[in-house]
Amino acid sequence: MSEKKKLRIGLAAYGTGWDLSGWRLPEATNRGLVDPSVIVDVARTAERGKLDYVFAGSALGSEPDRLNRIFRWDNFVYAGYAAAVTTKLGFLMSVNSSFEHPYAVARQLATLDRFNGGRTALNVVFGIDREGDPALNYGKNPVPTEQSKYARAREFTEVLNRLLYESWDEDFLLDDKAAGVLVKPGSWHRIHHQGEHFEVRGPLNVPRPVQQRIPNVHVGLSEESLQYGADLAQIRFSPYFGLERGKAEYRSLKGRVAAAGRDPEKFKIIPGATFYVAGTSREARAKFREVVSLQATEEIPEVFSKALGVDLSRVSAGERVLDVVDVDTIDADALDAFFSGMARRSPSVVRDARALVRQVLSTQLGEEATFEDLYQYLLRSRDDQQPALVGDANHIADWLEENLEEGVLDGIQVFPPYHRGPADAFVDLVVPELQRRGIFRTEYEAGTFQGLLDTDNG
Repeated sequence: MSEKKKLRIGLAAYGTGWDLSGWRLPEATNRGLVDPSVIVDVARTAERGKLDYVFAGSALGSEPDRLNRIFRWDNFVYAGYAAAVTTKLGFLMSVNSSFEHPYAVARQLATLDRFNGGRTALNVVFGIDREGDPALNYGKNPVPTEQSKYARAREFTEVLNRLLYESWDEDFLLDDKAAGVLVKPGSWHRIHHQGEHFEVRGPLNVPRPVQQRIPNVHVGLSEESLQYGADLAQIRFSPYFGLERGKAEYRSLKGRVAAAGRDPEKFKIIPGATFYVAGTSREARAKFREVVSLQATEEIPEVFSKALGVDLSRVSAGERVLDVVDVDTIDADALDAFFSGMARRSPSVVRDARALVRQVLSTQLGEEATFEDLYQYLLRSRDDQQPALVGDANHIADWLEENLEEGVLDGIQVFPPYHRGPADAFVDLVVPELQRRGIFRTEYEAGTFQGLLDTDNG
């Protein structure tokens, strides 16, 4: 019998958690905006659960009116601090190749990887069109166009890797005290890079990293982004497309990697999800409803009611969906306009509306779900194409196991909706169930990020 595939699991660390309303719960703490110990404790929780890594996404734009975009701690400083109180957990940092310079980033990466013993990974993003106008914070520093940002990202990554792995030989430290020679002659090398976007002489003034290749995580739905991932990344943060389309997308992504001459099994596909977990499904659904009830009242848009074939001017938003709607009559593309019209940062993911609504009502919210429940659930799933999952440990484990075995994902990025509580619930309730099923580790099997996720050298 072949050994079961193992999940890779990361935990996101944001100051108030991920849900835009969860911070209002009586038990939630929002000290994470001013007190780093809150998200440092997220790292401790992740390591207690034997999770692979913590992700503390960075942001460059100034968006004081966006709750989930303010007070983003510098993720390199966070990772250095949190690594000192952990021993096996990996740390994933974001950098933006459209604004940052590969020499400065290489120094940070190599330093961090040395200090934490090889527990570092990199998320290269290259967006320049986000709200908050990050370009206005960088003055006259050249910013690429929408067309040139992909070429800059490739050049950025290639220069970064050359600085990290071609600047110094592994045995550079001779330390010959008698002869007075500290560094082995000829052990360092200039890279002499002159490209369209960067001119870098080298060598890097930091020793090479512990890892043979610091894993590179990419995102994005454009053709250029997907090809960048196949050529230069080891992990993809993917939208969640649902079971059937997810299998097709998974095969397509793995095929791209194989076509680039790389081992597709070493390339990991990891979507994100927000988990509302409790001891029972009833308790989890009650907590989800408590969270969404805290959101400022927002009129359910007409495009949403039209998709379901309901005139909500005549039907209460608090009415039970299944009392009014026959799910089997919903068109498969009914929600396309809803998702595309409300997504902010990336192209909408096409979803089978009938299958999605049926799945949400049967497994997430329950058959008692109202129009308001369904709307708020879908609202929380739209922007980053990541699902909100509501239920007990068995339900969450069922979902993860099915998607793993069906070839939809290699792992999951867990976004706690608020602090504290949800991260601990995932570790204390869901992780033991995954371990019991044999699809998640009981002990760390490697000491580096690359070893934990079994990625290649690019």
